[in-house]
Formats: sequence, structure tokens, C-alpha cells
Amino acid sequence: QQYLKEHSHWAPPNREKTFDEVKKQLLNAERVVVIGAAVEDDEIKIFNQPGDVFIAADGAVGAVENYAQLACVVSDLDGGTYLDIAASKGQTIVVHAHGDNLLQWQQTLALWEQYPSVPSLILSHQITTSVPGMYNFGGFTDGDRALCLALSLGVMPEKIQLIGFSINRIGQWSGITDAGKKLKKLRWMERIVSELNFGHFIKK
Repeated sequence: QQYLKEHSHWAPPNREKTFDEVKKQLLNAERVVVIGAAVEDDEIKIFNQPGDVFIAADGAVGAVENYAQLACVVSDLDGGTYLDIAASKGQTIVVHAHGDNLLQWQQTLALWEQYPSVPSLILSHQITTSVPGMYNFGGFTDGDRALCLALSLGVMPEKIQLIGFSINRIGQWSGITDAGKKLKKLRWMERIVSELNFGHFIKK
């Protein structure tokens, strides 16, 4: 986090402000739509009401045409071009840290800090101990972590809808990935989403 402290826009007070803004936006929404990487154009277009707010899982942000509806993107930084485009437009990214993406953090943030509109950041982790300035929302993949984020911030379950969640294929909006490993991860996604009682939204 030392690198972030040196960038005023990403310093702890501003990240905390971003967190509060995202929480307020989600709690005030009439419907929170979590967008997974297997989303199709016709699925997302029906969510066009003023009260619809989006949380995109990583590269699935590429399916979002109206950033005004976008609360944040949940990402471990492998979403590729679509994630970078959203970042360049000053969108809020919930950046997840895990054991093997430190180099990706360094490279990505070095790129993003050059944008005229710097993205806002919230930091997440997955360890059991508390980390100042970071949050453990739960979840394993970006998609189920996005759902966990909404629930942990207090969004009522009946207000949440999932689109673009599939266990049989890798979504068109997925970043560069190992197909075999990805499909195994999707099984964990299914388990987590189902345990949270949202399994009926998953395409099987």
C-alpha cells in the first residue's frame, strides 16, 4: 500500500471516501445487478431503469454501455482491455490482492496513474487477519466476490440480480486465462453463489 500512499488520489482518506460513496449508491439502488463474464448483450439491455445499478466482475465491464449506472468493477486485475478502458474513464475499481498478482498490481497502477481521469480504488484481500485500508468481502472469483461485496455492504438480497454467471463455459468478457483452471474456479463460484441462495441465477 506504500505505493498508493504516494498517489494522493489513492491515499487512504480518498479510498475511504470512495468506499462510502459506493456503499451509498448500492444501498440507494432499487436493483443491484451483478454482471458476470458470460453476460450477453440482450441480458444487460433490459436493465435500463433509473434505479438499476451495476457491479461488474472484471472484464465484464466491457458489456456496460452506460457508466452512469456503474457503481464499481470488482477485479484481480486480469480483465484486460475492458478493465483499462473503464479505469481510464475514472470509474471505481475494487482491486483484489492475492498471492500471485503483486506484479500485476504494480504494472497496472503504473499505467492507470498516467490517465487524465484516474480511477478511484477500493482494496480487498482474502486473508483471515485484518489489513488496515483493505476489506475482506468474501468470495473467490471476481463474480462471486462482487455478490459478496453487495451483501456485505448491506444490500438486501431481494434487490440483487445476477446476470452472466455460467459454469459450463468461459464468458466472452473473461480476461486472458487458463481454460482448465478457469472452469475449476467456476465450480467454486457456483458453490459460493449457491450457498448465498443465488444459485438459480447461474446458467448450467
